[in-house]
Amino acid sequence: MLTNPQSYSRVDDVQWDVLSLLARYGRPTSPRGIRTLECPAISFVLTKPRNRCISNPARRWSLPLALGELCWHLSGSDAAEQLGYYAPIWNSLADADGRIRGSCYGSKIFDTRNGTSLWYRTKALLEADNDTRRAVVYFNDNASHLDRHCVDAPCAASLQFLIRDGRLDAIVCMRSNDAIWGLPYDVFLFTFLQEMMAIELKVELGSYYHFAGSLHLYERHLGLANRILESQSTSLHEIEMPPIDRLEDSLVFLAFEEALRRETTTHEITQLSPYWRELAEVLHVFHASKNFGWIKALEICSPSNRYLPFLAMFAEVRSPVRD
Repeated sequence: MLTNPQSYSRVDDVQWDVLSLLARYGRPTSPRGIRTLECPAISFVLTKPRNRCISNPARRWSLPLALGELCWHLSGSDAAEQLGYYAPIWNSLADADGRIRGSCYGSKIFDTRNGTSLWYRTKALLEADNDTRRAVVYFNDNASHLDRHCVDAPCAASLQFLIRDGRLDAIVCMRSNDAIWGLPYDVFLFTFLQEMMAIELKVELGSYYHFAGSLHLYERHLGLANRILESQSTSLHEIEMPPIDRLEDSLVFLAFEEALRRETTTHEITQLSPYWRELAEVLHVFHASKNFGWIKALEICSPSNRYLPFLAMFAEVRSPVRD
């Protein structure tokens, strides 16, 4: 008999379980000569998509990086320089022109060079037919990933939206998913997009479904994986992000992020709604940490900011990277 995938209410538990699975049942594989443990065809459901932040203290997950990647995607960019500001590793995945050709999901979703964006067309289709099964964005739009010299092949194959029982579900299919680097940031991005689409469609937020053809753990991350699994607490400060308010403020938020990153005249945080203001403050603290270190940077963060614990744990380490 067919069974449903495992359900979770928070992404912390997802990562803990997939690492446990890989530690127990992962099979050694070495694509491109890089040693990993792999479990094929793994799926799960996140019933509370706003619970998208990893809080396990051993993981030291970077909310500034997650927000930086979100801004990169929402701006429709494929420039590696923008991501390199948050995690230099992205520069190594760029082509000779400094572009990220595979993982630039936002560039593919929000690109309007051929007329209307895939985001708009997907939304229009869902509005016209609430029961449609065709609201799918495909990221493998050519055969470049079949070239063995390809620097950056998209890990996500597709993003699908379904409206069922007045709620918007999202289904993401990954050809490849790294349990340490990729999975937490992918879940953050795609659940955020899911929530934005639900707001635009004026429907409730549903569940998030995730499928990975290859779920894997790099051998170099075994030590970190063990520390996560051995952590006495899988939740330092469990948090479910509040519902997005004033979606139109996302444009001001993007302008603030760009000005901060480029060190030009910044938009005032006070222009933003409380939801976006807290996230902007996270980026502000990260920017200050690059210049003055984390201990000094944390002094500018409001004590009432719900995301402060995600920043405070970096006071004892270097600026967060995607590791």
